[in-house]
Amino acid sequence: MNYSSISEDSSATLPCAPIFCAPLTSSFGDILILWEGQDASSLCRIYLPKDVVAQFDRARVDFPHLTLWEKGAALPSAIESIAELLHAILAGRPVQLPFAILEKSLRPLGVFQQKVLMLEATIPFGHISTYRELARASGNSLAFRAVARALSHNPLPLLIPCHRVIASNGSLAGYQGGTAMKQHLLELEGIPFSSEAVDLKRAKLWNFSA
Repeated sequence: MNYSSISEDSSATLPCAPIFCAPLTSSFGDILILWEGQDASSLCRIYLPKDVVAQFDRARVDFPHLTLWEKGAALPSAIESIAELLHAILAGRPVQLPFAILEKSLRPLGVFQQKVLMLEATIPFGHISTYRELARASGNSLAFRAVARALSHNPLPLLIPCHRVIASNGSLAGYQGGTAMKQHLLELEGIPFSSEAVDLKRAKLWNFSA
């Protein structure tokens, strides 16, 4: 599978298998889950809410042959499990991430982005890290801008919790679902804030070598 919207190679071709999507309601708006095949052979992407463009329209730009799952129809069991995980995350509950599913879904990406995202996925509930620390853990402490770019193109936000990575000064920087959603998710995990920035003196900083 090669997803042009999430691959570092913009010339990558779209997958031939049918892609389906279904909305998941949240307090910030609908989250869209995309998967490949009627039986959900592979999770493709998760779109967080945004104000400017309707979710389905955004997804159709990246996946022109996208099909909306029939309303009221039972989801494939694998996608139902993903939806349950997302509900738990949105409620501020710790979950066991499906690392095998994440690794499979990230295969179309470049090696560096895969490494960054899988490292990021190891940051546990209630902890944060910084772009600079994540760059150091990925093998190049100067690559923090590349790390920020990799996270901004995270195809599976929430499951790969890039909301747990912030700027070195405690500011939230960016987030696919907006900084209000990012702060909300962090506060649900008990991350302390001072104004609109994380209180680094009291926050639990994750050590990737632990």
